Amino acid sequence: MLLPDGLQSVDIGIANGRIVALLAPGSEVEAREIIDAGGLLVFPGTIDAHFHCRAPSYPEREDFASGTAAAAVSGVTTVLEMPISIPPSSTPERLVERMKLASTSLYVDMGFYGSCGTLDAGDIAGQIEAGAIGIKGFLQSVPAGREDEFDGICLATDVEILRAFELLRGSPVPCVFHAEANDLLTYLTDRLIAAGRRDPQVHPLSRPPFVEAVAVAKLLVLAEEFDVPLHIPHVSSKVTVDLIRDAKARGVRVTAETCPQYLAFDASAFDRVGLYAKCNPPLKTPEDRAGLWEGVLDGTLDIITTDHSPFTTEEKDRTEGNIWATLPGFPGVEVLTQFVMGRAVTRELSFERATELISAGPARIFGLGTKGRIAIGYDADLVLYDPEPEIICRPENFKSRSGGAGRIWEGMVLRGRTVTTLVRGQVVARDGDVVGEPGTGRVIRPSAAPCAGTAS
Repeated sequence: MLLPDGLQSVDIGIANGRIVALLAPGSEVEAREIIDAGGLLVFPGTIDAHFHCRAPSYPEREDFASGTAAAAVSGVTTVLEMPISIPPSSTPERLVERMKLASTSLYVDMGFYGSCGTLDAGDIAGQIEAGAIGIKGFLQSVPAGREDEFDGICLATDVEILRAFELLRGSPVPCVFHAEANDLLTYLTDRLIAAGRRDPQVHPLSRPPFVEAVAVAKLLVLAEEFDVPLHIPHVSSKVTVDLIRDAKARGVRVTAETCPQYLAFDASAFDRVGLYAKCNPPLKTPEDRAGLWEGVLDGTLDIITTDHSPFTTEEKDRTEGNIWATLPGFPGVEVLTQFVMGRAVTRELSFERATELISAGPARIFGLGTKGRIAIGYDADLVLYDPEPEIICRPENFKSRSGGAGRIWEGMVLRGRTVTTLVRGQVVARDGDVVGEPGTGRVIRPSAAPCAGTAS
């Protein structure tokens, strides 16, 4: 078992969904059920803190049941759902309605982000009171053709960003911003379109590293000025890692994440899978990959998430290679646990660092007080993991309804596999199949003050 102070051989006692005892192996106890984890690693359930389900809109892409089923089979026991939907979660009423819709469909636990794009103090306070796990904003204009999905969650100008930070001063939950400088990416994109470029390989040229870095620098200055607990999602460039490292050194309340795609691939993936490699921010250079790994190893980057973004293969293919018309993103929740824990198995990461990145860290940042650790009193969210096999990733076998759009993962060798997933002591997945019932997962809210700052 991976306990807070390292790997140990123990038996875990569970009652009423919580861990109630950590016992010497083979201890005599009365139990309704015994799960034999011999030969397996047992570690805290993975928390994917950056997840898009999109429900109730576009059920052909994903819904609450299919998205959390995909999470369950891979060892993810909690997902934090972004506000993009129809309508998006940008008011208390919309947020509460999405929570209600999800409550009977979940296989794993789900928290919900609210948003700040309406620039209404009542909307922000009401969403936090309703249980928003964080407040999200996109530093961009509303994407053309997706107005109904992004209504009330975009901040396109410096004035709008400033007003948001004034309203978020002292927020009790993390404030999370998709960080790309809107005016720069718009100018660069328009210039490339005018030059006649539409091939997949042009996408990284429209959003080079400085587009992310300029936006992040602005956010760091405002977070320091207005005492806002800032979280930077999907960091993709070395220069951004350097900015965050410097900000942490001077005491700015900032945490940050990156994703498996940015750690595994660079822009050469467009040569392999074409438009299926499109995500925002885009894949960048080998030097950026190296800088991200440095940030993971030294603690500048606090957690690893997926930005699981389901779109169907039909939606991808109908753009006929036009990268500008291609929707950005691909599924990833079914890769996260193996991607990170596999590197602990191969000793590229310590087991303690691996679980900090995908369990304890997300729980700490987002105030999930009884998640992320194997300790008495914590939720019995557990993963039983076989470290031995090497698994070749086949996206067509993903449980996500948009699994086929995950072509970027095709052929990746992952070390180990999730054998069993428990959510609050209930087995929800075993040997790649969902065995639990919808409704096993719960809608969760922050249960402890989030800690936005440098990793411990």
